[in-house]
Amino acid sequence: MKKFNKLILFLTLAILFLSILCNEIVKSQYDINLIQFFYKSTDLSKTEKKWLKENPDIVYCADQNSPPLRYVDKETKQFKGISIDIIRALSIELGVEIKIKPLPFSNSIESLEKGDTDICDLFSNNERSKKFLFSDPVYNLRGVVLVPNQGNSIKVFNDINGKRISTPEKDYSVEFLSKRFEGVNFKFTKDIEEAIKLLEEGKVDAVVGDEAVIGYFLEILKLKDEMHILDPYLYEEEVIFAVPKDKEILVRILNKAILGIKKKKIMEKIQQKWFGISAPIAFEKISSKILLYSTFGIIVLFLISFIFYIWNKKLKDEVEKRTKELIISRNDLQTTFDGITYFMMIFDENLNILNLNNSVSEYIGKSKEEIVNLGSGFLKESLFDGDCIGCIIKKTFQDGNERKIEIKNQDDKIYEINTFPLRDDKGEILKVLVSIKDVTENKINESNLLQTSKMVAVGQLAAGVAHEIRNPLGLIKNYTYILKKEINKLQIENGRIHKSIYNIENSVQGASQIIANLLNFSRISNRENKEVDINEFAKNIIQLEKKTLERQGISLIVDIEEKTYCNINEEALKHILINLISNSIDAMPNGGNLKIKGYKEGIKVYISIEDTGIGISDKDLSNIYNPFYTTKLPNKGTGLGLYIVYNEIQKLGGNISVKSKLREGTKFSIILPDQL
Repeated sequence: MKKFNKLILFLTLAILFLSILCNEIVKSQYDINLIQFFYKSTDLSKTEKKWLKENPDIVYCADQNSPPLRYVDKETKQFKGISIDIIRALSIELGVEIKIKPLPFSNSIESLEKGDTDICDLFSNNERSKKFLFSDPVYNLRGVVLVPNQGNSIKVFNDINGKRISTPEKDYSVEFLSKRFEGVNFKFTKDIEEAIKLLEEGKVDAVVGDEAVIGYFLEILKLKDEMHILDPYLYEEEVIFAVPKDKEILVRILNKAILGIKKKKIMEKIQQKWFGISAPIAFEKISSKILLYSTFGIIVLFLISFIFYIWNKKLKDEVEKRTKELIISRNDLQTTFDGITYFMMIFDENLNILNLNNSVSEYIGKSKEEIVNLGSGFLKESLFDGDCIGCIIKKTFQDGNERKIEIKNQDDKIYEINTFPLRDDKGEILKVLVSIKDVTENKINESNLLQTSKMVAVGQLAAGVAHEIRNPLGLIKNYTYILKKEINKLQIENGRIHKSIYNIENSVQGASQIIANLLNFSRISNRENKEVDINEFAKNIIQLEKKTLERQGISLIVDIEEKTYCNINEEALKHILINLISNSIDAMPNGGNLKIKGYKEGIKVYISIEDTGIGISDKDLSNIYNPFYTTKLPNKGTGLGLYIVYNEIQKLGGNISVKSKLREGTKFSIILPDQL
């Protein structure tokens, strides 16, 4: 069954290849494809014959002075030329008389536009296609540039720009040059003969037109020694028959007639009549016999190759199958290796990297090939601690034990590094696999969990203490009230006693406020949003830091618009403001100014916290949001404060920016969206 399928495939390919070759033969001979050839080889349809019968007066118009293509003989007054002979051949092919009307070239196009005539041979272009329908190509013509031998300023095609060029009005060369040059100065004439005479008189710099026509007039006017045609030619285009838009059926009739005279070799005979053996306007043709012989030879060669392929393929199938299995297995392993999200590398005993996964190359920013070529230098150029990694690799080679360490790179990220020996079938260690995993988030989460547990415990303790203190404060407040009432009853006028009672009431009120704030901020809240008055919220936080501000001699300015409401997560905002205010206070151990400003614009809240503290250096400024990064003394900070601030602001969809100068101060600016 498989052999039969292969035979069918071979025959199909052979037929397809033969069809393509036949199509090329037809195209080279008749300038149409194989399908068009079969369609246009049919006789005229009933509709087409009826149209010819109803329209007996078909008129062909053409330039009357473009020899040898078409011209009026001055002696016999007969309209002659290649185009005229082709029209007469078409008349015979169709069995109808096509009348011939000689006109100046520009007039012949106008006549066709008006519908006074039916056929005109010319070059096709976009502008003409809007007015006319076109037949299949009839023959080819070249456009050339004629220049004088003496005093010639045009040496190459590009020299035409800015020169005086003579050519018949509405000639195809006018459009061709106008599209390529803006500075051509055209001098229009009624025909090429008049244009050449202008060149002879020095009134123009060059003549542009059809090669056959220019060559004819050079011979007739005996100017071959005074002028020459530039090489190479300007263009080579196909000459077609144009007919009015409303006569589509005439185009189909002409196409069939054109194919008919080509098949009868009439075109070659006409060209031999006017040019002898040379045929400068003929389409290039390839011998059909040579093509057929070539096709046959190729098909035979293809058949032999196909048979050899079938015979040889059986021998290769098993090898290919095994090879594919090995490749698939290797690719599967490499895909798995590359798919691992943490870094994987394989080293030899000299610390040369043998393989790595995509995660490593993406992190380093180099291709696998570049990294492998670095050899042992990779460890020094990588962002990891190369000496540390190299050390545990060597130890693994020495004792064959797996190892595990943790390191921190210059970006303050923490990595867990593991080594695994890779052995051969004899147990010898050939390579060491190194895995490097970013555990920064895990460490942060562990630290956050510990901190959260601490905060919960502290909150519970604070809440318990606050409740215990609240009771005696309530008693003090009540007894102070009773004492004050009794003094008033007894009308004791002692300023010292009244002042003491006033101070007791103020102290109790202050202590109650502190306890209320402590209870408020010790509560565990969820991630739900609620409407928060930013002004009151900030004041409550500042109240907790009041003693510290007074102790360090820090002057506080709060400039937050009244009733600045924002629908936001209260717990997140608490983390943000507490951390930023605490950092500002820590930055001013010897006193200074702390300014907190806030306002709302549209659906965004703008908050800035500015201090006159020690400031932050440019070097540290780029690292302040990194986890565990701190410039504080040991046991004075965890390095997580600004990291938490940054992440909380990101979760809220906001932005944070910082400006700072050493010994001048720091300003943090926050933009938070109203979570409507």
